[in-house]
Amino acid sequence: MNRDQFEQRMQEKGYGNAEVKTYPPNTDGPMHTHDVSVMALVLSGEITLALEESSTTYAVGEWCELAAGTLHTERTGASGASILLAYK
Repeated sequence: MNRDQFEQRMQEKGYGNAEVKTYPPNTDGPMHTHDVSVMALVLSGEITLALEESSTTYAVGEWCELAAGTLHTERTGASGASILLAYK
């Protein structure tokens, strides 16, 4: 998926404006939750979204959606990652 397609989908799903977040290399933060739902598109690098029971790695052009209150962490490899994030 490209950025234009992502932005169209996020608007269709009721998400607000998107922002880019850059994760440094070898990030492995603490488990946490958000009070809002998040939709994310990988712009560069790759990121692993680790939940309590599973984890999935996303590469450039891949996207995911995470419901509010879901316990998770984000992990990056040696190249870090830039992610386009939208919230609702």
